[in-house]
Order: sequence, then structure tokens, then C-alpha cells
Amino acid sequence: MNQILDYNPNSKSSKKGGGSDKVVRVFAIMLILFAIALISIVVYGRVSNQKEVDNLVQEATKAKIEVVVEAQTATITVTHDKNIERLIYSWNTSAEKKIKGESKLMEQTIDVPAGNNTLHIKVVDEAGNETTYEEEISAEQGTDIMSPKIELSAAEGNKWRITATDETGMDFITYRWNEEEEEKVYAEEGSKEISVEVEIPLGKNDLTIVAVDSSNNVSNEQKSFTGVVKPTISVTLSEDGKSVKVNIDHEGGIEKVGFNFNDVDYNIELPEENPKHVEFPMNLEVGYNRIIVTATSIDKTENKFDCEYNYGTSSNDSETDTETEGNTNEAVEQEQ
Repeated sequence: MNQILDYNPNSKSSKKGGGSDKVVRVFAIMLILFAIALISIVVYGRVSNQKEVDNLVQEATKAKIEVVVEAQTATITVTHDKNIERLIYSWNTSAEKKIKGESKLMEQTIDVPAGNNTLHIKVVDEAGNETTYEEEISAEQGTDIMSPKIELSAAEGNKWRITATDETGMDFITYRWNEEEEEKVYAEEGSKEISVEVEIPLGKNDLTIVAVDSSNNVSNEQKSFTGVVKPTISVTLSEDGKSVKVNIDHEGGIEKVGFNFNDVDYNIELPEENPKHVEFPMNLEVGYNRIIVTATSIDKTENKFDCEYNYGTSSNDSETDTETEGNTNEAVEQEQ
């Protein structure tokens, strides 16, 4: 150690003992590297052990789920080290079914639908921990437990199209407005779909639909409509004839606005979500101008306004061409 502390490269002694000094330094460096490696191993071991502990803790909070399929039924068995609060399951995208649990073991037998389907399971224990499970199950002779699917879409005029479908077969649908007497529509023999168009009354109305398939599975749908008319669009020319103002109104709300000015589409940002009134200005260009405004309501009804203006020309004329239906489109234009 004294040699290391008193080391002087210019002294004679150091020149004579230079070889041994190099060995000492190399040995010291090796000791340092060994120490670093040893510390790294210890740290890595602790981190790995902690991860293993965390994984074990996480696994301990999960329930064990097993599904056994027999012919047209499936048995769900759930075991846990904690009391099971509830079992939730569903097929494909159908509504979830919830079953209350009270112990650490739970067994439930459910019907299996025909064809290829996905079973979704979620188990919640008394501490609020969730365990999820998913399995693809195929059954050639399953039970028809899937309820019909109901869809609503806008049709021409003041109408909506009701479409009810089922994977095995439809029986009938009923629909009614508000508290009026219901209408009943039967499916054709062997058909998996029923489609019917219904006239929508003015004002605020509730449409109630019930769909029943050939296995007596039932689906319900209710939708409220506020106004079924198309949006009102008006384009007003300024007094100096240099610009126009576009106004759009709908009592239920406006979903989107399309604006084309001289063959260029512009993005019209709505002031809020589904506003009942939208307005914005547009400066005219010298010469011929064409404006096309398209408005869509939250009820999916649509209206279009198409007009032409000549600005700064010798003729100084303006022409307007509007597409109207009933009293759903009001065009306003001032003379230049």
C-alpha cells in the first residue's frame, strides 16, 4: 500500500518496480468491476423477485374460470379465494346477464346458441377485483337464445325505416307512436328480416318498437324524435352586394354542415354540439359565384341550398336555384 501511495513515475524505485505497480492497478480495476457486477446481480435479483411477488399477488386476486360445453348447454364454474360478488356473461355483443354470488365457489349452466359465438365472462369479487374470460364456442345444434336486432335508418320523405333481423328467423314486430295503438307486421315464412317504413308525425314523438323472433326471443327499442322536417337554410345577400350570410336552423339540432363555394369545399365548424342555429358569412368574388349549402339534422334529415350570384359585372344580376320540399327550405335573397 505504501508503494501505491508513494508512487512517483520519475523516481528510480518506481522505474525498477513499474511492473508490479501495473499488476496492482490491474488487480484494483478488476476488483472494482467485480464489485459493480456483484451489485448489479443483487439489484436485478431483487427487482426480479419483486416482479414475481407482484405477479403472484395479482394472480391471487383473480378468479379461476372454467367452461364445459355439453350439447346445447355450457357450465361455468368459478372458484376464488375470496367471496364472489357477481358473475356477468354475454354472447357476442348481446346484453350482459348478471348473477349474484355469495361464496367462493359458483356454478352456472347457460344455454349455448347455434353456430360460432363468443362467450364473454367477467367475475367480480367482494374486494372489487375483476377477472375476465373469453372463449369461442361452436355448436351445430344450439339453442336460439339470441334476441332480434333492431335498426333505425332515415328513409325518403319524412319517414324512418325499421329493420329487425335474427340469425334463425323473425316472427313479427310491433311499433307505435307515443300512446297510440300499435301496428303489427309479420315476417314472411322462413324470413330472417322484417323491414318497414313509417311516417313520422311532426313535433316531439316517441317511437316504441318490439321485435319477436321465431323462438319467442324479444327485443325492445325506443327512440325520441324532435322534429322530422329538414333543416331550414337561407342565404342573404348584403346591402352592398359584396357578401352573403348563411343561416341554418333545425328545432332538433344540426349535426353537420357542408359548404361549397365556387367548387371549393370549406370546413364549417359548429359553435357547439348539435346547435339549433348556425350562421356564417362569405365574401363574394368578382364575377360568377356559386354557393351550395348542405345541412344534416340530428334526425338524419338533410336539406340542400344551391344558388348563383354575379358580383361586379356589367349585368350585376343574381340568380337563385333552390331545392325545396314542402316548407322545409326557406330561401332569402336581396336585390343588389
